[in-house]
Amino acid sequence: MREVGSTTSIILLAVMAGACSSPSPSPSQPAANDAAPAQPTRTNDSVAAPVASIPADPRTIAVNVQGAAPVGVTLRVKSVELGTDATTLDVSASYGGTITNSLELAGNGTYLLAANGDRLMLKPPQDNQSLRITRGQTMDGKLVFLGAVAPDAKSIKLVVNDNNDGNSIISPGLTMVIPLDGTAR
Repeated sequence: MREVGSTTSIILLAVMAGACSSPSPSPSQPAANDAAPAQPTRTNDSVAAPVASIPADPRTIAVNVQGAAPVGVTLRVKSVELGTDATTLDVSASYGGTITNSLELAGNGTYLLAANGDRLMLKPPQDNQSLRITRGQTMDGKLVFLGAVAPDAKSIKLVVNDNNDGNSIISPGLTMVIPLDGTAR
């Protein structure tokens, strides 16, 4: 069995801090009762919305979804782990084609597409960054995608080698819809 992904969580934190103390007035500072013009509150539209609705504990959903690219690749998703920092797919991938000796499953844009349009990009494994698979071989393991899926999502879409044709002998394209209404483990 070959691991095709790492389940190490990556935690990204954004911290916004501000001074909250009120020093005593000095000659150069107006006293609290002096009238000072109110400053408008500034907002930053690029600040991400809070993700408080995502459960703290990961949940694993059993699925049985299979997709195939015409070049001879079969990809089966067995479960989805919905975590706070990453979404992990337990997969089995086989290449039974005869046109080429090997091909890549992450040669061009492999990601999960959430219903809201977010792309959760694949965190490629260190030892096989392009997910190269050899003719006649099967890879079993976990694919880790950076980011969380909304807990009320009904499905996600796995996109392998975005915009590539399924007949590509280098990086064949494949898209699979994965329902998230299966049995949680």
